[in-house]
Amino acid sequence: MKLLLAHLGTTLLKLHRELLQYQALLASKQDQREYTAYDLLKLSISDPRFAWLRKYSDLIIQIDIITDDKKNTPFDPHALAATVKKAIAIEQDQTTEFVRALKSESSFMLTLGLVRKALMDVEAALQSEIN
Repeated sequence: MKLLLAHLGTTLLKLHRELLQYQALLASKQDQREYTAYDLLKLSISDPRFAWLRKYSDLIIQIDIITDDKKNTPFDPHALAATVKKAIAIEQDQTTEFVRALKSESSFMLTLGLVRKALMDVEAALQSEIN
């Protein structure tokens, strides 16, 4: 399970990085300035325009903690999968920024597809554990 979760975390990280770059470009255009990597780090932590990305950061951290845990601390893989599924869903209750980003750049949909595939692999493993 940890290998599948690690792969899910890797694909989610790729999507997050792309979305972060998208938001950074919007911020640069809006503010009419170029940001350094350090500036972008500060923006991603404290700027309200980047707030919609924080749930992906939190999920990536949560997955990393689980996959790096040598003690094999119990966790709820079903709840984690459900949270990821909700975060990547293209639905009415999703943030407008996420939907806008997906519409603006077709390559985001390809990366989102990789995340969905990794999530489906996790869900299939969970289902086989039940059966």
